Amino acid sequence: MGQRQMAVIVELSLPPEDFPLGTLLTAGTAIHLEFERVVPVGTDVVPIFWAWNGDLDSFEHHVRADPRVQQLIAIDEINDRRLYLLYWDIPPGAFLESLTVAEGIIRSAHGSGDDDWVFELLFPSHDHLTRFHNVSRDNNLEYILGKMQAMQDTGASQLANIVTDKQQEALVLAFQRGYFMTPRQVTLSELATELDISQQSLSDRIRHGVEAIVEYVLFRTSGV
Repeated sequence: MGQRQMAVIVELSLPPEDFPLGTLLTAGTAIHLEFERVVPVGTDVVPIFWAWNGDLDSFEHHVRADPRVQQLIAIDEINDRRLYLLYWDIPPGAFLESLTVAEGIIRSAHGSGDDDWVFELLFPSHDHLTRFHNVSRDNNLEYILGKMQAMQDTGASQLANIVTDKQQEALVLAFQRGYFMTPRQVTLSELATELDISQQSLSDRIRHGVEAIVEYVLFRTSGV
């Protein structure tokens, strides 16, 4: 079995003119955004994001009035935050297209008005990050690259106390192969074959690992 590449996390900043989605959503408002995920649907890129800190009804009216917006759907609301799904027309060569080609995920993003947008991006491997860079260069997309870390180095000491080595191995492989994507890019049986374990053993490792991480994130880190 060949050596597996680890996922990589990078910080990156973009001028607002290179992130028209952010300009569309925040122009002339005090709205704060937090992206949950950017989902490829055919040739389109569909962002899912939380919005808060403002009049969300007016925000919805403002966004839906833009001719580039096909549909804005409010799918959940918690306290003063609403979760949205957005279908829109993306200009050719946009940042989100480069990100989608490279299978990157927006972990966090913030910005407003004329300020630069700052992102934390997750790529399945350094090869995917290189692909993102090459596609961005071909599309004349300029950005400033900040801190970069391999996933195994990010919070490694905390992770070692949360999940076992075998659970971590199973979770990382499942992520890299697209098991957590919708639709899934790989089956549990295929992952089990790659790890040379039974399907039931792999299922248990993934389930127990996810349960441990969720418990840590939702309870221990919040002081509950």
